Amino acid sequence: MDKLKKWINKNKGLSVILLLSSIFLIIIIIIFVELLIGGSSNKYGNRLEGIDEVKISSTTYEEVEKELTDTGLIEKVETRLQGKIVYTTIELKSDVTVDKAKEIASNTLDNYSEEELAFYDFSFFLKWKGEEKDTIITGNKHHNLDSIAWVKS
Repeated sequence: MDKLKKWINKNKGLSVILLLSSIFLIIIIIIFVELLIGGSSNKYGNRLEGIDEVKISSTTYEEVEKELTDTGLIEKVETRLQGKIVYTTIELKSDVTVDKAKEIASNTLDNYSEEELAFYDFSFFLKWKGEEKDTIITGNKHHNLDSIAWVKS
């Protein structure tokens, strides 16, 4: 112990640098462990909290698909849930107008309960097979908003 005290007194500058380097190394190790190793293994983090209380039943998806096919303007419908987003892909017949397609997609929201609309985000993909090229319009409804925001791709 006496040798250590003599060395510290003899090399004060080097002692301070070694002490600060040790503290810095400990801080870096703690940050590394907390951020990289000790993190959640769930890829969604805590964003899906409460999803067990607000589940969308398979009959709701079936009602949406039935409503869409009953219009006679739809060729194919796919609905899937990923995380908190309900994706609905609608392939329309070529003679359907854009406004009519948006109206059909908006009407599907009537099949979901108020609780589901307040919890989930909804994303719509409207597709047409055109003569020259295919047309795709996307629409998204955030759970805090009342309407769908449309974007032509």
